[in-house]
Amino acid sequence: MFFFFFSLQDNSIHLDRPYFKIQIIVQGMIPPARNVMLRVMQRRYSCNASASFNLLNLKIGYTADVQVHPNSDKMYVSKIHLSRSDPPHIKQVCSGLRDFLPRDEFQDKLVVVVDNMKKCKLRGEVSEAMVLCGDDKVGHVQPCRPAIMDQALIGEQVVLENSPLNPQPTSRRIKTSEWEDVSSRLYVNADKKAVYRDAETGQEHVLCVYQDGQSIPIVVDSLPQGSPIR
Repeated sequence: MFFFFFSLQDNSIHLDRPYFKIQIIVQGMIPPARNVMLRVMQRRYSCNASASFNLLNLKIGYTADVQVHPNSDKMYVSKIHLSRSDPPHIKQVCSGLRDFLPRDEFQDKLVVVVDNMKKCKLRGEVSEAMVLCGDDKVGHVQPCRPAIMDQALIGEQVVLENSPLNPQPTSRRIKTSEWEDVSSRLYVNADKKAVYRDAETGQEHVLCVYQDGQSIPIVVDSLPQGSPIR
């Protein structure tokens, strides 16, 4: 029994690429078994931009209360509103921003929240989500935010521009390996916008939120092009 793995694009093998579409030719297997194997391997290795990005549940949040972490000189403990309901849906988030951002510049701001991270404790304080930030790797970190400050955006879903306007966000907790893979393709472009790079085509997709049918980009104002977003 022999297995041959070919790229559908150029009939060559790309083991260094995180995802690639494949076709399997299996010699010596009866057709039903061959078809089953083909479907399984295609599901395992196929990928496109929206499928990977949709592992994330990103929402616009509002930092209603920001306090210093009682057991860490690196972190804030924030109460972040993730809805406009009364009372609002609130999550507590620990974020290591104290060395980079004064408290008053983090308080009462719109941010992008990764809302399907696994709940954990950081130095004794519960953290239920994560604030998405850009990092230029030389000492400057800045939270991602919508390009306009409008509290009507609180709780809105962050999507890829030109994607369906009302996607159903995932409720599944993202795995560490999945987060590392997806976040490795998030960065700041030349227009200071947060973008996601398609692993297969290399095409950039702008992160945005929609309001009245209009897209509002997610931006990272002060960081240079190419700064990673985590």
